[in-house]
Amino acid sequence: RDSMMQHTLRDTEGTLAYVTTTGSLFLKVSQGWKEIQLNLVALNQPHSGDMMGLDMADRMCYEQAKAMGLAPNYRAFISSHKQDLVYVVYPGIRETLPVTNLRGDVMFRNWQSIFNGDGGTINTRIPIYSFDGRDVLADPFWPQKSIWHGSTSTGLRAMDKHCETWQTDHVYLAPPNCSQADVR
Repeated sequence: RDSMMQHTLRDTEGTLAYVTTTGSLFLKVSQGWKEIQLNLVALNQPHSGDMMGLDMADRMCYEQAKAMGLAPNYRAFISSHKQDLVYVVYPGIRETLPVTNLRGDVMFRNWQSIFNGDGGTINTRIPIYSFDGRDVLADPFWPQKSIWHGSTSTGLRAMDKHCETWQTDHVYLAPPNCSQADVR
């Protein structure tokens, strides 16, 4: 990494650099080098299941990321009748890039490690931020400290556990009928 910083002036924007000792991937940007990583970010408001379907949930991610000046390629962290959550991330990077919060704190070693069968336990000492920068694990605006995603512990869709394809928040479909990640 130190060597990359010394060569900063010679490298053009868009140059990729891979650090073999850490397995980290960097992209040369106008301000220097940016580590390539996956971000886990909450929407700016809590949802209890009714997100008007997967497409609308993805759209909310897109719009909120774009509004905050982030790359608009965020996707909803949910399974549905159309997708398994484990496959939302491209195959080539599921096992290589770390999953971080918006400030770069590593939450999971990689995407695949979330779905290793142990429930994807989230370390509460590492904040999950919303697109507008609030820590959802500490902010009272999010009264329920759970992540409902409609998947099995291996990230596959659980057809009976995704809140009627994310179009209802009726109490009779509330937990445990909607799968959740453990927040500890």
